[in-house]
Amino acid sequence: MNDIAKKSVIIEPPFIFKNGSVFSDPLTIVYETLGTLNTKKNNAILVTTGLSPSAHIASTADDSSPGWWENIVGKDKPIDTNEYFVICVNSLGSCFGSSGPSSKDPESGKRYRLSFPEISIEDIASSIKPVIDGLGIERLKAIVGPSMGGMTALSLINQYPNIANELVLISAASSSRPFSIALRSLQRSMITSDPDWKEGNYNVDDLPLEGMKHARFLGMITYRSPTEWNKRFGRKLIQNIAEGADLFGNRFQIQDYLKRRSDDFISDFDPNSYLYLSNAIDAFDFTEDSHDIGEKVANLDLNRILIIGVEEDYIFPFQCQEDLYNAFSNQKYSVELLKLPSINGHDSFLVDHENFGSALAKFFK
Repeated sequence: MNDIAKKSVIIEPPFIFKNGSVFSDPLTIVYETLGTLNTKKNNAILVTTGLSPSAHIASTADDSSPGWWENIVGKDKPIDTNEYFVICVNSLGSCFGSSGPSSKDPESGKRYRLSFPEISIEDIASSIKPVIDGLGIERLKAIVGPSMGGMTALSLINQYPNIANELVLISAASSSRPFSIALRSLQRSMITSDPDWKEGNYNVDDLPLEGMKHARFLGMITYRSPTEWNKRFGRKLIQNIAEGADLFGNRFQIQDYLKRRSDDFISDFDPNSYLYLSNAIDAFDFTEDSHDIGEKVANLDLNRILIIGVEEDYIFPFQCQEDLYNAFSNQKYSVELLKLPSINGHDSFLVDHENFGSALAKFFK
């Protein structure tokens, strides 16, 4: 089964969300695959995404544009599609094809906006299962979950304990810490306080762009590390600043960089989708119905586990990965914990291809 394509599954109603909402319309879940599913269907690796990526993880024959993990997934790359069949799913609630607040109600033809039910990480995980079932896969070779995707991966193995042989958690956590909750709360407030947000009923041609820019600007500051900013920019000034430029405008190269990156992001991502997924990250608590993480992972059917983090991660600090490692190791799982020497903060897995690529290649080979 040679599957190099963008596809979707339709989840027929009703879909019952974690909060009890019953959704009576079909849900669409978009995914992409790379590589060949072998005859035993036991070489599939599922990659669950962070908040902002689409299902386009790497370039394919159908879409030659670079994917968000282009240097990690593909032929002769750390997750080698000569050997493995890679599945990447666009999360429920996102704005890159899967159903969410930016989708249109088939009956009215209007976007759901805030009438779409509140989304949890558990809902995202359960909406991925039909993709796996539709491909005829009974058990995955592995689940790889970076960032929010790590939370989705934890929820998947909690809901379906026999779903995978191996688990890789990258810069992830069993729940968000107060600092990152406060950060995301401020980002959401920046969007919802923009007059153009209009209680979620904005026009697609008149988005709350200023709020989105500020939210992304703040996010970019904390997704990376002070060490990287110091080494990369220092106090370098923008060359040829126009005479009479805004007194409080961009003067330093780091300001200009963050502004440009923020401007790029807002052209692609739906504000309501951002709000929904950001809220889902804050609300997730792997241990909400138990005493501790160890109790939650005690009866999982996993052969090997790899947990990766970096030192200067302000979103999911390395202690989050240590807590997960201790929980799994105390239950006698075969688990390895790596702290990689990356200076790129939480975004290290997206940009430090050498360190993360080496770690993943070693694990899978």
